[in-house]
Amino acid sequence: MKKIFALLIFVSLFQLVIAQNKYYSNKKKAVKAFETALQNYNLQYYARAKQNLSNALKIDAKFLDAYVLLAEICTDEGNKKEAIEYFNKALGIDHDYFPMIYLRKADLELQTGLYEAAKNDYVQFLSFEKKSKRYLEYVNSKIQSCDFALNMLKHKVPFNPQNLGSAINSEISEYWPCITADGANLVFTRSDRKKHTPEDLFFSKKINGKWQSAKNIGPPVNTPKSEGAQSISADGRTMVFTACLRPEGIGSCDIYISHKVGNTWTKPLNMGTPVNSKYKETQPALTADGRGIYFVSNRLGGKGAFDIWYSFLQKNGKWSKPVNLGDSINTKEDELAPFIHYDGKSLYFSSFGHPGMGGSDMFLSKKINDTTWSKPLNLGYPINTYFNEESLIVTADGMSGMFSSDMEGGYGQKDIYRFNLYDKIKPGKTIFAKGIVYNAINSNPLRAKIKITGLSDSCIFETLSDKITGDFLITLPPAKSYAFNVTKKGFLPYSKNLFLPDSNIIIKIPLHPIEKGKVFVLRNIFFDIDKYNLKPESFTELNLLKDFLLNNKKIIIEIQGHTDNTGTSVHNKILSVNRAKAVYNYLISQGIDKKRLTYKGFADTQAIADNNTEEGRALNRRTAFKIIAY
Repeated sequence: MKKIFALLIFVSLFQLVIAQNKYYSNKKKAVKAFETALQNYNLQYYARAKQNLSNALKIDAKFLDAYVLLAEICTDEGNKKEAIEYFNKALGIDHDYFPMIYLRKADLELQTGLYEAAKNDYVQFLSFEKKSKRYLEYVNSKIQSCDFALNMLKHKVPFNPQNLGSAINSEISEYWPCITADGANLVFTRSDRKKHTPEDLFFSKKINGKWQSAKNIGPPVNTPKSEGAQSISADGRTMVFTACLRPEGIGSCDIYISHKVGNTWTKPLNMGTPVNSKYKETQPALTADGRGIYFVSNRLGGKGAFDIWYSFLQKNGKWSKPVNLGDSINTKEDELAPFIHYDGKSLYFSSFGHPGMGGSDMFLSKKINDTTWSKPLNLGYPINTYFNEESLIVTADGMSGMFSSDMEGGYGQKDIYRFNLYDKIKPGKTIFAKGIVYNAINSNPLRAKIKITGLSDSCIFETLSDKITGDFLITLPPAKSYAFNVTKKGFLPYSKNLFLPDSNIIIKIPLHPIEKGKVFVLRNIFFDIDKYNLKPESFTELNLLKDFLLNNKKIIIEIQGHTDNTGTSVHNKILSVNRAKAVYNYLISQGIDKKRLTYKGFADTQAIADNNTEEGRALNRRTAFKIIAY
């Protein structure tokens, strides 16, 4: 939006001059050279236009209009400091001739860190345009950014950017990094922006702490056209990215999705409506489980040109109607590059609209509830500068981040950097649980549904293990207890109550084929001490048992109750029977035919651990079921 606004200023400036049929020079040859330059400029023949303007200035060294057009050419070419010099030359000839020069110059000064000069020029512009509501809001917001930036310069935040090195970065542009939760796999976008070459996706693996030489992901993801601005799920098995002007496209740019099976990516599919629209959708960011997506769009209903929106995968397998993140996040200018941390609450993004350092700055906002976000926090200087900082991601442990920047000293046009986060901008810490699901009989990898439920809250994480390798990776808040359930048709379910520590863990999950006589312990069925009323946190596991019976309709089971040796044998017998009966009654209430169910209490007669220790007694207090018929 900012670039469009600047272009409108430039067009209106020269339209005014042409409409008046008046130039600052009255020398015909100089005017003719200038008009030729203007034609070449409109055709983007910048070198020819510069030569025309040089000829005009040789004829009339005080041809103010020529300096203004030279400034605009330099701006388009990215030479902002040179553009400022040409604007200064124009103002040196006549500081009242074009008031809009002050506005154009101030924008460039803000974008190059000349905050005092920018503020002075914005104020000077307003002195000419006091009654112009058209510019008042825009200019006042820029003055606010100048004041903000000057204050930030006095209060630096810790920042130690480290270039990822030549294995990742090259003489062209690398940007838009994304990593798996274990930090072992990096995917990014690469292109030569100066030559406008198509974007491609590249990947690298970290081995022994070092990134390996990046490789092109290749087909079917990459094509002769552009693929970029990608995001991957925590386990690296789902990827979304942006592709533009495709024959099957819905809008100018759409979001596509691909899944990794083993080491191969599936053919990307357009995500379709309602995520994509006839407008432009780009820069997607997946939630950790791959079931939610934040993205950027200029569709109707937004707050500015480009806003951040959110959609989630519904139970019917379709994506929900996208919701705008609202005034806390989105402004009248562009909000870009969203990244939602694995904690599900910390949103990092770039913005031209919130007060910043001049270019696009990076911000952090925390999710308060489903519809409310906190006021964005600027990550501070020198994390943000007058360069364009964008596409920030943060590691699962919340300790470090990666971003792309065109800051000086890199390998090429844009490079990827990493840095340590200071406390105020850290997200909630998450850890990853990584493992494999396999057949307990022959050790073959299995594709199975993995469901994690928080015992102390309603947090649920669902995923599937890879059908080729059996691998899975999930991210969760640490230092909490979880119900861990794994299911696959034809196999007994796996159930475990896990307390995840403050560090990453590796889990191996053997699934046993269903067979008559097999006993399965339900580890997440809970009762109060010496009682048989089911506690609410038991229902997740009970519903999984219900689903298991519904998916395997020939199975008949015996529900078993067991106790430790505390108390009398008679008391323990009654308690174990009543606990087994409580599960029996619940399953019947959920539609399971009672002909498929029996129940029995064993008291303490079938101990599986030492009753002389608390740990052993806890293991002996259990609910299980036995396959009676299959």
